Amino acid sequence: MLLGALALCASCQKFAEGRQMFHDLLALRDQLGKQFSEKVVDVNISGGNRIMVKFINSPLETATREVKQKRADEVAAFVMSHYKHPVSSVATQYVAKNGPLSAGETFVGRPGPTP
Repeated sequence: MLLGALALCASCQKFAEGRQMFHDLLALRDQLGKQFSEKVVDVNISGGNRIMVKFINSPLETATREVKQKRADEVAAFVMSHYKHPVSSVATQYVAKNGPLSAGETFVGRPGPTP
């Protein structure tokens, strides 16, 4: 009985942590949209600590690779300083979406040294 109660308590704790992480990702998505003046932003997490930021139909879609990499670096720095959980890497993808079809380029951000 005690073991079952402990397992249930641990399960509830994991659920609460997952719910908080989801809430934090939604807040990060909104902050990224405001910070970088993007209308459609999608944020995903994989492997527990890798973040993928997608700018969908971004004005930067037609920009040079250098401009996109610079933005990816800025996005990585922003995520590292604003997301409340550990992050190992941040990738930024620029997606051109037209109906069911989409295509895009992905850039891994280099956030630079932290002060």
